[in-house]
Amino acid sequence: MFGITAYAEPINADRLNDGAYDITVTSSSSMFRITNCVLNVKNGEMTAEMTLSGTGYEKLYMGKGSDAKNAPDSEFIYYKEDADGKYTYTVPVAALDSETDCAAYSIRRQEWYDRTLVFESTSLPDGAVKKNLTVLWIVLGGAAVLASAVIVLLVRRKKS
Repeated sequence: MFGITAYAEPINADRLNDGAYDITVTSSSSMFRITNCVLNVKNGEMTAEMTLSGTGYEKLYMGKGSDAKNAPDSEFIYYKEDADGKYTYTVPVAALDSETDCAAYSIRRQEWYDRTLVFESTSLPDGAVKKNLTVLWIVLGGAAVLASAVIVLLVRRKKS
């Protein structure tokens, strides 16, 4: 890792409510600075619309630069220019809190550069993560079984 906090486990789209959320993205390179990112969650899939600080990259490839050199053009993610002239890219996100390989193609140098991105779950707003009702039911069910056992023991003890 490149100075990013270690997480217990990645967070997949199925643990998030559908919606659009501002999110922080950590990059392994200061030359690939993400100034704004909106995470879109819909039907169990995640994408992120990232805005970069500069305009030096023509396209991205979700993977290593060595693989991008032989990839078909259909696998590249080209920038769209926003109203302020900033370059934005819409990329797939497999999981939050997990290192994601991203190669960026330099317009000036005509070369791929490897970057590692982490989409940070800690920046999600309240309500983005689904409540875990399964755990709640297990805890409540376990408490009910324990309470029943205590009652049975007390009744048996009283009869003796």
